[in-house]
Amino acid sequence: MEVQILNRKKLVNIPSGSGIAKANDGYYVIGDDSPYLYFLDQNFEVISKILISDDQNFNGQRIIKLEKADFETLELIGKNELVIFGSGGKSPQRDVFVQVFLNEQITVEKYDLTSFYNHLRSLPVLKDAELNIEATAFHEGQLYLFNRRKNIIFKFDYGQFLSFLKDDTALPTIEVHDYILQTINKVEAGFSGATILKDQPKIIFTASVEDTDNPYDDGEILGSFIGMIDISNKTVSDHFDYCELSNSEEYYKVESVTIEEEISVGKTKMILITDDDEGNSMILESVLLW
Repeated sequence: MEVQILNRKKLVNIPSGSGIAKANDGYYVIGDDSPYLYFLDQNFEVISKILISDDQNFNGQRIIKLEKADFETLELIGKNELVIFGSGGKSPQRDVFVQVFLNEQITVEKYDLTSFYNHLRSLPVLKDAELNIEATAFHEGQLYLFNRRKNIIFKFDYGQFLSFLKDDTALPTIEVHDYILQTINKVEAGFSGATILKDQPKIIFTASVEDTDNPYDDGEILGSFIGMIDISNKTVSDHFDYCELSNSEEYYKVESVTIEEEISVGKTKMILITDDDEGNSMILESVLLW
């Protein structure tokens, strides 16, 4: 695999970019310490924003770490539904799920995820580890949540999940897949973003490397990887392909990925969003070859 960076663009007035999804001839973007969902045109200029969280702690710059909902995931379901998850790294502030319906009149629905996240926290796979949801992907009715360091994919039926939240039905059955990712300077990468190819049953994921010993505090940015996991035949492969996002000028902390165009088999144009942990966000227009 290989990633070629075509263009870079710094985003103005969007702090700490953490999620991106292409929709409606533009791009929706979230930041982990902003209360807004931003809509960008094809030149990545902000043309509107929607309040999706309490903004009383927002001064136009960044919400302080102790108070933020820590929105880390953004994915498009169908043509008009966006889903956003808080990381769960601090309860109950980050136990949040948001649905945004992109109809003529945009509507926002918010739900408390504490009971669902407590269930995930209780699973044996997270023994001696912490919940830290960083990415979401959706395919054929199944939702995939990506936990960062410990690197886990939780897979479950999206319809059952919504019924649990809205109608107080039983918890969906959770399928668990545990991964060990690549390292830089002996520090393991952590899942940071994900999406699904439309023409092939494959997850495209991003993983970044920070020199920190916990999922809460930031650390020195050491680099990022792009990877691919096969999900054909309703299975999730235990194996993955990957490549490092190499750049001699600086190291990028890639937070999310969306597909711009599937050019051909083995060639896809991607849009990546990065966060430098100082509040600055950048777009990387890239091509993935495999």
